[in-house]
Amino acid sequence: MSPLFAGAARVKLDPPVGLAMLGYGNRVGRNTGVHDDLAAQALVLSDGANKIAIAGVDLLALGARIADDIRERVAESTGIPAASILVCATHTHSAPAFNIFATPRADMKPAEGRNLDWERALPAKIASAIIHANENLEPATLRTATAPFALGINRRLKRPHRQIQLAANRSGPADAEVQVLAAYRPNGTRIAYLMNYPCHGVVLCEDNLLYSRDWPGFAMDEIESAAVASGGQRPISIFLQGATGNIDPRSRGNFEVAEQQGRAMGRAAFDALQHAPSQGDVKIGVRRIALNLKLKDFSADLSIARDCAAETQASLDIHRGGDGYQLKRLRDHHAQSLSALSALEALEEQNRRDRRVDLARRELATAMTIVAVGNVAIVGIPGELFIELGLAIKANPHFAQTFVAGYCNDLIGYIPTSAAYAEGGYEVDTARIAAGSGETIVDAALSALAAMRPQRC
Repeated sequence: MSPLFAGAARVKLDPPVGLAMLGYGNRVGRNTGVHDDLAAQALVLSDGANKIAIAGVDLLALGARIADDIRERVAESTGIPAASILVCATHTHSAPAFNIFATPRADMKPAEGRNLDWERALPAKIASAIIHANENLEPATLRTATAPFALGINRRLKRPHRQIQLAANRSGPADAEVQVLAAYRPNGTRIAYLMNYPCHGVVLCEDNLLYSRDWPGFAMDEIESAAVASGGQRPISIFLQGATGNIDPRSRGNFEVAEQQGRAMGRAAFDALQHAPSQGDVKIGVRRIALNLKLKDFSADLSIARDCAAETQASLDIHRGGDGYQLKRLRDHHAQSLSALSALEALEEQNRRDRRVDLARRELATAMTIVAVGNVAIVGIPGELFIELGLAIKANPHFAQTFVAGYCNDLIGYIPTSAAYAEGGYEVDTARIAAGSGETIVDAALSALAAMRPQRC
């Protein structure tokens, strides 16, 4: 078995100040500045026969067409197979607005709140981080560890009459540990860190108008600073968001909270690595798994929504009681009906326009990428997986540690459990894929992990 090589790099994304921001539908105002730089961080690993690349990008998400563009640019420049590249968004909600599903055409007219030139340059900029990481390859050893960390809290609170509210549910499932992989030079100095934990990047709320990596950025800053303080040059740290679909931070509000939580995670990960054993000779493996997931059937709900809108419109039309509270009440009813109808029609329109969708079969095509580095696996999920599903993958018996990386190489939206579909709630209402899709993904991941498990000597 050949010695391991590792290389890392970081490239700033530099979005222009003044753009609209993604992440909150009710955010008012555009970006007013930069709190901390958004960037693409990349790690390349090679065992002499196989190479993999993992990029963590400080954006809300990246759709398949943009991720594929990035991976193809890297493959052409480095020879790393496109199927062996993971491009993962950190899912910060303090990043600029852009079309996450497609790069703007050259003839596209200017769009309100966006900078199309910046968007067009984005794939090459992200790809350059991976290309530079590949150029920086040097002999390395690995260490892996876990540490207690409990920022995330379940956000599906069951109310009376079986309603689900988007609020903290302290008795619901969440993850209580951060996982970390680190690459070291032969002299013991650090090349890179790879941290994994599931929790939405939403410590910063709608009132924040500054670009920021949110709490994961402070985690990256802390682990890098700790490495410098212990000797050696500053390493590159990469954050891989986990199965965050129904997980929010238990503490939210401002940069002080984000810094406190992020630095706690970075310090916990750094300390956990200090006594972890080194691995010098590891084998790298990759498996890309095609997924054809059934779409939800909106027809019954659309029919009901159209009937509701017609009824509330009729009530408005026949109103003869003046312009008092009853008229306001009727207008509110109709606005609610139109909002529900519009949301369902938007989901159907997404399906009609989505190149990944086969409308005849009512299926959405995507893929999951799994890489194995010795006794560590990284499962790249193309969306927002519920924590129950992520924990099921993480608990597989085939690898000592399994990182579940969400927002990886695609975005198909929320991936709830089958049980959640029966309960409803925001994530289920906005999901495009049918009940059972999450379990299909888990089954496919577990089967692949079993086939990829390290050979015991």
